[in-house]
Amino acid sequence: MTFITSLSCALSLFILSNPAYACIKDKAAQEKLAQLQKAPDELSQLLATRIAPEPIERVHPRYPVNAARQGREGWAVVSFVIDEEGEVNDIIVKDTSGSKDFAKAAKKAVKRWKYKPAIENGKPIEQCVNMVQLDFTMGSDGTLGVTRRFKGKYKKAKEALENKDFKEFNEQVASIKKNVSMHLSEYNYLHLLIAEYQKIQGNKKQQLNHLRKVAKASTRLASKEQQLSTLYQVFVLEVELSKYRAAFDTYSKIAKMDEAKPYMKHLDEVLAKVENVISGDKNIIRQGNIKQDFWSASLVRHEFSLVDIKGNIDSLDVRCANKRHIYDVKENSTWTLPKSWKSCDVYVHGDDDASFSLVEHPVTSS
Repeated sequence: MTFITSLSCALSLFILSNPAYACIKDKAAQEKLAQLQKAPDELSQLLATRIAPEPIERVHPRYPVNAARQGREGWAVVSFVIDEEGEVNDIIVKDTSGSKDFAKAAKKAVKRWKYKPAIENGKPIEQCVNMVQLDFTMGSDGTLGVTRRFKGKYKKAKEALENKDFKEFNEQVASIKKNVSMHLSEYNYLHLLIAEYQKIQGNKKQQLNHLRKVAKASTRLASKEQQLSTLYQVFVLEVELSKYRAAFDTYSKIAKMDEAKPYMKHLDEVLAKVENVISGDKNIIRQGNIKQDFWSASLVRHEFSLVDIKGNIDSLDVRCANKRHIYDVKENSTWTLPKSWKSCDVYVHGDDDASFSLVEHPVTSS
C-alpha cells in the first residue's frame, strides 16, 4: 500500500511553570489577578535563580503505520522527569485523543530526548514538572472539515440527543467510534456531542473530560467563538470540581483571546472566589478513582491526606517544579510538603478502580 507522504508530526512543548499555579497569596483578589496576568510569581522567581534544563535533542515521534494507512489523526500528552544526567525518565501518558498507538509513539520518542540538566546552587538536579503534547496530523495543518459519512452519523446522533432518545444516541456514537479513519476535526465534533450528553446526564467529570480533549485540539474548531465557548465551559467545570490550578491555566488561555474581553469581568469575579477558597479555612476535597494504573491531581496547598481508601494503592509520586519524592501509602496518611516545593502534582498509583478522597488541608493547619 502506498502511504500518504504529506505526514507531519507537529510538536508543541510546554513546561508547566505557569504563573497561575504558584502565586496564591493572602492579598486583595484583584491584585492577585493583576499579578497573574502581568507580573512574575513565586515559581517564576524561583526558576530565575536556577538554570532550567535545555534541550539538546528532541526526536520527533514516528507516525504509527496503521494510523497513516487509515488517515487517522490524534495527539498524546505526556509528563516526564529530567534527571541529573539530562535523561528523560518516569514518563506518564496523561491524556490522549483516544488512540493507544499515538500514546506509544509519543512515549517512545520522548524517552530518547536529551537535555542539559537543571542546575541549582551549581549542582545538577531533577526537573520534575515537565509536560508535552505531541500532535499527529495529516499534512502541515491537518485535515479540516468532516467526511460525508461522519456527517450523516453525527446528524442522527444529534437528533437522537435532542429527542432524548439516549439508546439511539449511544448506538450512533458507538457506530461513529468504529470508524478507524477519523481525524481531529471529527473527534472534536464527537467529543462536543458526548459532552452535551454527559451534561444532560449530570456527569460533570465526564463532561469535563470530553471538553478538555476538544480544548487540546481547539485550533481545529470552526471559529474563535467556538474555541472560547469550549474553554469557558472547561473553566466553569474545573472550578465546580475543585480543579483550581487547572482553572487558573484555562483562565490564562481565555484571557489571551480578544473574543473573551466582554466576559473577563465575570471570570475575574469567579477567580477571586477561588482564591478565597484556597486561602480559606475549609478542607478542599476531591474524589479519586484509579484508571489505567494511576490518578493525578494538581495541588494548591502544601498539606494533604488520602482517606477513605478502597482497593489497593501502591505508591504516591509527588512531582514538583524543583523536588520529587515517592511515598508509601497507608490509610489516612497525611503529608506536609516544604513550602519550597513549588507547583506540585500528585500521582497515585495502584489497582484500577481503587478509590479514595484527596483532602487538602487549610494553609493555617499545623
